[in-house]
Amino acid sequence: MAKSTTKIAFLWHMHQPYYKYPDAQGYCLPWVRFHAVKDYYGMIRTVAKFSKVKVSFNFSGVLLEQLSDYVYNRAKDYYLTLSLKNPAHLKKEEKDFIIKRFFSVNLERIVKPNRRYLQLYNKKLSPKAKFNLQDITDLQLLFNLSWFHPYTLREDKNLKKLYLKGKGYTHADIEYVIKKQYKVMDEIFPLYKKLADSGRIELTLTPFHHPIMPILCDSDVVKEFSYLKKPVSRFMHPEDCLWHLEKSKETFRKVFGHVPCGSWPSEGSVSETVLTLYGKEGFSWIGADEAILFKSLTTDYVSYDMIKNQRHIIYRPYKFKDINIFFRDRNFSDMLSFVYQGWDDASFAVADLLAHFKRTHDFAKDIFKERVITIIMDGENAWEYYKNNGVDFLETLYSGLEKSDCLSTTTPSEFLKKESSRKLERLSSGSWINGDFGVWIGSKKNNYYWSILRKTRDLIEKSKVTGISLEGLKNYFYLIEGSDWFWWNTFEDLSGEFKKIFFAYVGKIYNLLGKKPPAPLK
Repeated sequence: MAKSTTKIAFLWHMHQPYYKYPDAQGYCLPWVRFHAVKDYYGMIRTVAKFSKVKVSFNFSGVLLEQLSDYVYNRAKDYYLTLSLKNPAHLKKEEKDFIIKRFFSVNLERIVKPNRRYLQLYNKKLSPKAKFNLQDITDLQLLFNLSWFHPYTLREDKNLKKLYLKGKGYTHADIEYVIKKQYKVMDEIFPLYKKLADSGRIELTLTPFHHPIMPILCDSDVVKEFSYLKKPVSRFMHPEDCLWHLEKSKETFRKVFGHVPCGSWPSEGSVSETVLTLYGKEGFSWIGADEAILFKSLTTDYVSYDMIKNQRHIIYRPYKFKDINIFFRDRNFSDMLSFVYQGWDDASFAVADLLAHFKRTHDFAKDIFKERVITIIMDGENAWEYYKNNGVDFLETLYSGLEKSDCLSTTTPSEFLKKESSRKLERLSSGSWINGDFGVWIGSKKNNYYWSILRKTRDLIEKSKVTGISLEGLKNYFYLIEGSDWFWWNTFEDLSGEFKKIFFAYVGKIYNLLGKKPPAPLK
């Protein structure tokens, strides 16, 4: 058997929910702007430095829409507005907001290494300390400055001066930082287009508002997991999944000029019905978690653990209903997401990872003629936990893969040109988290949300609203189908903003229908 290199397929997925309240002019949260400046820009710049490296990027439609708003309409968010406001003219609640929220960065990697930022942080912790006008100005600047990617800080001499200045900032300094953020955002789409057109990267999408599609298709999918409670009211709207896919394709085409053939379903959530919908929309491949493959191959005679112990089976694509599926290596993906961030020596961390890759190559090279290790992980939130925002780690990793004689990088579409997929007879339902849907359904709080969705959808369909007004109602409804409202109903939402946004749109729909909206659970 010919010995080819083992391919590494990286898929960095990017996503942010909709951060604007109904009828609001600006966004309430700044995370699209900040991750754009730090991560969407930095990730593509890093790939561009390595001519032999190929990776894939994934965007949700709602993220592309908001990023386009910042780029083409110069959209603003509340944090940006407060950043540009003279501290002398701030209301007390605005000043308190800045003191509370402008430390929303990684404490160990960003705040503590900066003497002035740490001083202000410690002042915040002291109940007797008071922030003067210069303190507020410095905090306004340091918070925004901390979100630049290291490449930008290194290449822009004015930003470098501001970083070295350390304190005593002026309003003009803040204005420069904000203007620079917009300039960086202006470069993002052209960079991705350039590398996509040259075949260096593959661009993929996630359904528009990032819904958990198997649940949208039929909330009774939860019955496959005996430890999860199903909602009182059954929700069944597979046609909504088609809307999310079509809307995302439309937005993607406007931004990048083409429609992708691959997708990372929201949170890697799949079911047999969902694969049918992907087929209808013309996709050729998706990504999913390894647990889905293990469950799909389990039978009455072959246990899950027996399948799981045969790890080599994940190093090739499979096909179900004409859709190719790449199953992520959970161990490797989670090591990049959660383990190597704590290793300050990037060379040591990368050497460890490459050694794992090489052992996998040595084991699988005689099993499959063509092999692919699929790494699928969050491409925006992991890096602030790394030293230097992951630059040293990623540069060392990409360089090591370029020089390797047994490893190389690929994209899913490129790999499928060389290797056919093995047919799957069945596909189990689940997501990348525990192979189930427990983060988004099955608890009292989340089942209440699904009951709200069912009742709200019924009211819309029974109403006499037609035309543009009906379309508007449905657009509001599609928004609250997004996964994030459920995610932050399960995990701690420190700001409480996600619950507020969810119920703001529920209330908007009910008000337009002349009905009294449901209240949050107490």
